[in-house]
Amino acid sequence: MRARPAVALVTVVLVGSLASFYLYDHFIQSPGTGSTSPGGGSTSSSSCSDPASISSHVYHPYRLQIVKPCITASGTVDRVIHEADGDVHVRTILDQAYGNLTNSANDQYQYGDLVVEIICVTPPTQTDAIPACQNYSNQIPVPSAGQHITISGPYVLDTEHYNWAEIHPVYSLVAG
Repeated sequence: MRARPAVALVTVVLVGSLASFYLYDHFIQSPGTGSTSPGGGSTSSSSCSDPASISSHVYHPYRLQIVKPCITASGTVDRVIHEADGDVHVRTILDQAYGNLTNSANDQYQYGDLVVEIICVTPPTQTDAIPACQNYSNQIPVPSAGQHITISGPYVLDTEHYNWAEIHPVYSLVAG
């Protein structure tokens, strides 16, 4: 009778291992490997490069927990908000294929939208953000509410803002 608990334990471990492999294979692999992005669409490394070293101009980068180094997603701009740090928050209602990129913090604090951050759009008035934007001229276009956009950049959790999900900074943005 002692064999039954051992068999049950082995079964649970095996199922857990297989589930972990499946999740890694389908949701966590690096872009450009033919893998599937978290939202189900494919990603490509050609659209996921860091032009002009944009990431080096993120202020206090330690606050951003990187989930994936780069993803591509699309959706409709809900609202554009200029922040004191010089960044623009583009709250984006994701297309259905990317709906799983948001989390409960996005639901609670961002009306269910993904936060898409274009950095250093305007001169920062927030003192600790000023050095990060020095010697950087933003080249990413700022969309308008209602526009459909496709964005690429790091998929992160903002640990200083309830761990809501973001693409931060935006590496590329195409409207239309």
